Amino acid sequence: MNFRSKNKRFYTLIAALMISWVLSGCGKDAALESYKESMNDYYDRLVQIDDGINSIDPQSDLDGTQLLSYLDELNVITAEMADLTVPKQFEIVETLADEAADNMSKSVVLYHQLYETEEYNEDVAAGAYEYYERANLRIRYIRDILHGEMPEDLVIESGDEEENTGDGPVEAAE
Repeated sequence: MNFRSKNKRFYTLIAALMISWVLSGCGKDAALESYKESMNDYYDRLVQIDDGINSIDPQSDLDGTQLLSYLDELNVITAEMADLTVPKQFEIVETLADEAADNMSKSVVLYHQLYETEEYNEDVAAGAYEYYERANLRIRYIRDILHGEMPEDLVIESGDEEENTGDGPVEAAE
């Protein structure tokens, strides 16, 4: 073997090692990909439930059976979403997901109470709607964060200070 052939092999080997090193560093994070896929599934199911709720004929669902069925399903999928393991890249979402599930659960309980009693109670209706709106606000915040946007009205607390940077506990504006 001559010097050129050895040199060529050496550079080819170095190039191959560098390419494999770069490609291994570009590998996908399985936990992150799984989380993104689960969240995409959640939002797809959310759209289906929303479409179902919006298609209810109020004249045919006077007892709220259809609405309660959709709300129960929404409650289940939101609780499942909150139970997902959140990757480090989206750790700010963890608290929002828990709050969304808690608010959705409270909303659904109140909606059941509203429809399962004979007398309409404006306070129960207002409370149910308020919890529902709180849950939806957090769900929208999560969607925005997963799309790389920081919601302007999301308040992040870190220690004694409040800031809008993504550090520390999360509090959704009410």
